[in-house]
Amino acid sequence: MTDNKASLTLILPIALMLFSFFFGAGNFIFPPILGQQSGDNMLVAILGFCISGVGLPLTGVIAMALTRSDNPETMVNPVSKMYAKALIIITSLTIGPFFAIPRTAAVSFDTGILAFIPAGWESNALMVYSFLFFSVTYFLAVNPSKIIDNIGKILTPMLLTCLGILITFVIFKPMGAVQGAVGDYASIPFFKGFQEGYNTMDLLASMLFGAATINAIEAKGILNQKLLTKLCIYSGIIAALFLAVIYGSLTYMGASSVGLMGLMQNGGQLLSNITNHYFDWYGKVILALIIFFACLTTSIGVTSSVSGYFNVVFKEKMQYDRYVAIICIFSFVVSNVGLSKLIQFAIPVLCILYPITIVVVLLNLGNAIFHRDPKIYRPCMFFTTIFAIFDGLRASGTNIGFVGDLLSAYVPLYDIGFGWITPCLLGIVVGFIWKSVSK
Repeated sequence: MTDNKASLTLILPIALMLFSFFFGAGNFIFPPILGQQSGDNMLVAILGFCISGVGLPLTGVIAMALTRSDNPETMVNPVSKMYAKALIIITSLTIGPFFAIPRTAAVSFDTGILAFIPAGWESNALMVYSFLFFSVTYFLAVNPSKIIDNIGKILTPMLLTCLGILITFVIFKPMGAVQGAVGDYASIPFFKGFQEGYNTMDLLASMLFGAATINAIEAKGILNQKLLTKLCIYSGIIAALFLAVIYGSLTYMGASSVGLMGLMQNGGQLLSNITNHYFDWYGKVILALIIFFACLTTSIGVTSSVSGYFNVVFKEKMQYDRYVAIICIFSFVVSNVGLSKLIQFAIPVLCILYPITIVVVLLNLGNAIFHRDPKIYRPCMFFTTIFAIFDGLRASGTNIGFVGDLLSAYVPLYDIGFGWITPCLLGIVVGFIWKSVSK
């Protein structure tokens, strides 16, 4: 079979694999709450959510594919190799064993399994469940050449089948009328939806997922770089379409539930109530299957991606399978901290890393303009990083005194978490001036 014919048979499995990498814990629990709170502003809110939670991750995969490298540091190297290594390591730990991977076990337990556990047994049950969950993750992630087959051809179709059953009922038998928007969704629905997309962590993962996809395709014997890049891009677009349709459906599900169930703060509990409404006791089983498959495939994808990165960077230290084992063991320990604490700790970190990653991806996509020139990258990333840190401190509730007052008064969009945009643009202008003067 030629490379071209082989690539055609791989597009859909790779797209489904990418979809499953991205569609995990936060992707399932956040859109229904967004729908509840945005109400009649849900179209604007979900547009913002899809830009940060679908569009930007897609651009991250595309940008990584265009570098034709299996090391995401390549995208950041024009700033400096030290900055690139520090950023990707911190990002890998954030989307890996520190937050995102443990969250897959915590969410799948809280939302899908907890309903079957007797009172008083919750902690012990979580420990047993998370041990089994990460054991399965290890055995399915330890062989990169099998990931496309295990996820794209087996687990994802199961996930989509269960999701399809639930979404069909929601669309053709809605729970009630859409209510009015509340909170920030009433005044700034687009920006609030955009920030909610941060919680998926998908943009942070996109560079690593892009690298993992390249490795998985190469493991299938396709080594032609031009063909490999096209395969990544086409598969990424298909995966993004799947994500956008499902996010829209989940948002509508939440928006139509308010009249029947009232406003809720816990996305997992809301989903449990909705599935119980449609399917009674069987709803718990359907929800448990959806959550399990969604979280397991993401856990496998992130574990493989982070292990692959560390294996590339520190190849002489340990082999890939040992990184997989260490990440699974550490994630098992962290997952027993509890879901609420994980989300609480993650938000300030995401508010720092997300703007930085957005700018890195956009600079790489604008290669025809910026030419990977350090004179442009360095001032742009310097200003972005400084103000992203301020945004993270604000999100954590840290009091930075008069500095916060100055930023609030003079930096556009600072009060709604986008204070990094103007400094980023200023950095690009400074970079072009620097480049011009150097000539």
